Amino acid sequence: MDKEQYKQIELNKERTELVVKSNEIIRNIRYSLSATEMKILAYVISKIVAEDKELKKVRFRLYDYMEVAGLTKIGGSDYRRLKKSIQELRDKSWWIKEGNTETLFAWFDTAKIDKNTKEVELTLSESLTPYLVQLKSNFSKYELINVLCLKSKYSIRLYEIFKSYLWLGKWEVKVEDLRTLINMSDRYKDFTEFKRNILNPSIKEINKYTDLTVELTDTIKSGRSIDLLKFSIIEKKGVQLTLDLLLEQDKRLNG
Repeated sequence: MDKEQYKQIELNKERTELVVKSNEIIRNIRYSLSATEMKILAYVISKIVAEDKELKKVRFRLYDYMEVAGLTKIGGSDYRRLKKSIQELRDKSWWIKEGNTETLFAWFDTAKIDKNTKEVELTLSESLTPYLVQLKSNFSKYELINVLCLKSKYSIRLYEIFKSYLWLGKWEVKVEDLRTLINMSDRYKDFTEFKRNILNPSIKEINKYTDLTVELTDTIKSGRSIDLLKFSIIEKKGVQLTLDLLLEQDKRLNG
C-alpha cells in the first residue's frame, strides 16, 4: 500500500465516523449557523465515542479537517475563514425549547489554536452533555460524510431533522414551524417561492448525496394558504443504491 492509498483510507475512516445527537437537540433548537459552521460542529461531535462518560477536549489539525471536508485548495485564506468560523461558533448562543421552558446554550466553552502547528483544541459546552453523551434512546446517528457532502446550510439542517424522523418513515410539519426550524421566518413568505428556492433544492441535494430519500408527499391548505406539509423518509438500502451513493459522495469530496 502506497502513501496515497493509506491517506485515502484514513480520510474515509474519518468521514464515516458517526455523529450522534439527541433528537431533542435536533428538533427543538433555534439557531443560525453557516454550512461551514455546521460541518465543523458535526466533525467535533463525531469525535465523541460511545464509551465516553463526559465531554472531552477535542484536538485536531485544522488542515487535517480541511482534507476530511474535501477542501482541496488549502491556503491562507481557507485557514483564516475556518478560524473565523470557529470563533463565530464559539460566540453564538442558541435556545432549546423543552415544554414551556427555553434554555440558552453555547456550543463551546473554549477554543484554542496553536499558531505553529495549527492544532485546534475545542471544549464542547458541559451543558450539552445530556444531549451528546451516553445516549440510550430517542437519538439519531449518521455518518459524518452525509453532511460534509451538502453545500446548503438548509440541506444540512433539514437532513438532520429528517434523520430524526426516519424511524417513523414520515414527518408532518406546519409551514411556519418549518420556517422557524431552519431560520427562514423572514424570507420567502410565499410558499411557492419557499418551495422553489429552499425546499426543493434542499431535498434534491439530500436525495443525491446522503443516505436518505425524501419526498414531499402532500400539502394541506388552511383557507387559501398551504399550512401543513407531509414528507416521506426512506433510508437507502441495497447494493446498487449504496454504490451509487458512494460514487456521488466521492466525486463531491474528492473532485
